[in-house]
Amino acid sequence: MTEIIVNGKCPAYIKKEEVRAIVLATITVMAYHGHYLKRPQDGVKVCISKRSLGKNRLNPEGENGGLAWRGLGMFKIKRGIRNKPAFTTILIHESIHLCESWGDSDEFIVSTLTDRLKESIVEIAEELASNTYRRAACFAHTNPNMAYHKSEDEDCYNDEQWSNKKTTSGNKSIAA
Repeated sequence: MTEIIVNGKCPAYIKKEEVRAIVLATITVMAYHGHYLKRPQDGVKVCISKRSLGKNRLNPEGENGGLAWRGLGMFKIKRGIRNKPAFTTILIHESIHLCESWGDSDEFIVSTLTDRLKESIVEIAEELASNTYRRAACFAHTNPNMAYHKSEDEDCYNDEQWSNKKTTSGNKSIAA
């Protein structure tokens, strides 16, 4: 996948791990359906800004909550967003902008997809954000002189991989 860098201080109601999870979940759902980052090898940069992001072209009385630059793989989001659901909505909206452009009808399509995909994206993000540090500890054990690291002579399969029978539950469709 792609690296996600979060610059700036998050509002008190959300952690950087959650921001990264929401952005990655959005990119994953979009890619699954054939809409990809323009330059995935460069990663995604999320800048949380204290400053105004300017007037909104579709609503001149309002200010932008976020701005995306697809070609650069980055977006800015205003730190002063009033609550976590609104911040989440803007994270998803701007991440979708990074994955596709629909020309003249861009904002209507992106905001519609934000609404329709939000439940799936948040579900994936919730799983990614939970147990972040437990998974990080698993990766730490892959370093030399740690529990999982074996010499070439000792390398073997770990049969414990077969003990957990968890799998997907199929291609369930929920009536809208």
